[in-house]
Amino acid sequence: MEPRPLAIHKMEALVKQMQDPETGVPVRCQKIFLTSIPSAFIGYDLIEWIIDHLNIEESGEALHLANLLCQYGYIFPVTDYKNLTVKDDNSLYRFQAAYYWPWHHRHPDNVEYAIYLVKRTLRNKQRHALEEYELEALTCLKRSLTNKWDLITMQAEEQAEDANYVQKNSGTCVSTNCPVFLCAFLFVPSG
Repeated sequence: MEPRPLAIHKMEALVKQMQDPETGVPVRCQKIFLTSIPSAFIGYDLIEWIIDHLNIEESGEALHLANLLCQYGYIFPVTDYKNLTVKDDNSLYRFQAAYYWPWHHRHPDNVEYAIYLVKRTLRNKQRHALEEYELEALTCLKRSLTNKWDLITMQAEEQAEDANYVQKNSGTCVSTNCPVFLCAFLFVPSG
């Protein structure tokens, strides 16, 4: 395994400090309308924590650091995971599972991306509809992974069923770690 870049090492150490139950960013169950979001924190608390613990004087600098952590995949917005930015307000965020941190996980492969896209097609069409570039990617993946497509579809269906079961039985939002991980690594066209 190659040595970890110093910047990644520092970001991971900072995120571990942020996750400390005693001195870290206040993480608790949050409510959005009728939905409970477990283990979430608000953008304002994150920015305040960065300012206080890193002795930063300007909130713009703290916001920039928070956005870098988000774009590198250490934290993610709960409601808009395609927009990897942090706002200094009451927007909700979660810490990414360490398994998905950039240095802990390799770049996603085509099979993982195909499973993710198929799962999205199985969900609520209005809320989770595929973007045009995702439809094109799905078509290309289906063509290039023809010999594995039945397995990919079966895996996506099982994962979607598991997510629905957890959501129904716990009454909470299902974690969105995988989509955020994919968004952080894959090219998403702007505009």
